[in-house]
Amino acid sequence: MKRHVLLRAIVLATAFVFASCGNRSPKQEAQSEEVPAIAETPVVELGFNHHPNRLLIIVDPQNDFVEGGALATAKGAEVLTRLEHAIKDEQWKNYRWIIVTQDMHPANHCSFKEQGGVFPPHCVQGTKGAEVYATLDQTLHALIDKGYQVHYMGKGNLAEKEEFSIFQNDYNGEKLRRTIEEFEKFEGIDICGIATDYCVYETTKDLMEFYPAKQIRIVTNCIAAVDENDTKLADLMKENGIEGIEF
Repeated sequence: MKRHVLLRAIVLATAFVFASCGNRSPKQEAQSEEVPAIAETPVVELGFNHHPNRLLIIVDPQNDFVEGGALATAKGAEVLTRLEHAIKDEQWKNYRWIIVTQDMHPANHCSFKEQGGVFPPHCVQGTKGAEVYATLDQTLHALIDKGYQVHYMGKGNLAEKEEFSIFQNDYNGEKLRRTIEEFEKFEGIDICGIATDYCVYETTKDLMEFYPAKQIRIVTNCIAAVDENDTKLADLMKENGIEGIEF
């Protein structure tokens, strides 16, 4: 009898350990010695035979970067609506994963003019301006409900640090980098979103530091710039052989 009680106690203790490991908070994860890659969620049968091997990064498709927002781009609503329609029309079938990045600034962020920065307040945590453009968000969540790999990742969450690119975020940047490097399943990465001359450019440049430029593509009809005359991204693409595609 005592032996059975002891075995039962060991089983319960082991189960508790495994359950605890699977439910760590972001704060606990950030304190780990190594930041893990993004965990792949169980995927249901999606009803198609093609097995895509590309990753799509949608950069900051947020309300404050759309027409009428605090830091609006002239074509923001247009390109995000185009992207939404492309995903609805099954463009998502070309991708195994989709990553959505978001500025998540505290109210006293260093980039804001009131704090000595150059931008008006934008994408402040908890505000509507920080939310993903509604129709695109709904379309992406419909994929999540099907069990598809769509992951939202925040950046710019520290008051004293500017982060144009997700890869500049110490935690989520390392998490995404490990995912790209360790999973060894992406034959290419495509980038779109807002803004062409800031976060899209910086994301592309940072990705090139550890990923082959020849395997990167920019979705040129799904990006919007603050300054439509800015050529930084176009120059970067030309100098490094980065292909442009359209949805």
